[in-house]
Amino acid sequence: MEKNENFKTELENQYTILIKASEKKEEKRFIIILTILSVTLISVLISIIFTILAFRNSLKINIESKEVSTHYQTLAITYNGNESLNLSNIGNGYQLQTPKVINITNEGDTDITFDIKLTSINTSLLSTNNLLYTLTKNNNESTSKELPLSDKVIASDVKIAPNETISYVIKVAFTGTIEANNNTNYYNSKIIIEQKDNKSNLLE
Repeated sequence: MEKNENFKTELENQYTILIKASEKKEEKRFIIILTILSVTLISVLISIIFTILAFRNSLKINIESKEVSTHYQTLAITYNGNESLNLSNIGNGYQLQTPKVINITNEGDTDITFDIKLTSINTSLLSTNNLLYTLTKNNNESTSKELPLSDKVIASDVKIAPNETISYVIKVAFTGTIEANNNTNYYNSKIIIEQKDNKSNLLE
C-alpha cells in the first residue's frame, strides 16, 4: 500500500514538473512574441515619424523655393547699321561721316554690368596716334583717345538698371597729316558688348 502511495506521489511530482515546464515554455514564447511585436511596432512608429518629418521638410522646401525670386539677365543691343566700325579712305581731315550709335537696354529685372570692347581689328595703318575717337554716353562726351591696334575695352564696368537704356555714340577723326594725302588707308573692327555677370558676348 505504501508503494502505491509513493508511486502516486512520484507521478504527481512528475506531472507538476511537466506542467511548470510547459508554463515556462509558454511564458518564453509569449515574451518572444511580445518582443517581436514591440520591435515591429517601434519600427513602424519610427518609419511613420520619419515619413511625416520628411513630408514636412519637403513642404517647407517648396514654400521656401516659392518665396525665392528668380532673376534673369539680358541686354538688348541695337546699332545704326551693324556691330562693325568700318573706316575707309582715311586721309587728311578725315571724319567718320555717320557716327556709330549703340543703344543698350536692360530687359531683365536686376542690375547688369557690361563692357564695350573693340575686337577683330584690321587696319592698314602702322600707327593710330592721330586716329582719335570719342565715346559719348547719354550726351556726355569723353576725351579723345587713339583707336587701338589690338583688342581693347573702351568702356568698362558700366552698370545698367532694369528697363534702363544707355545710348553711346562713337565719333572718329584723323588729326594728323599723311604725305601726298594718301587716302587709301582703312580701319575695321567689331564692337562687342560683353555682359560681365555671366561673361557672355551679346551681339545684335
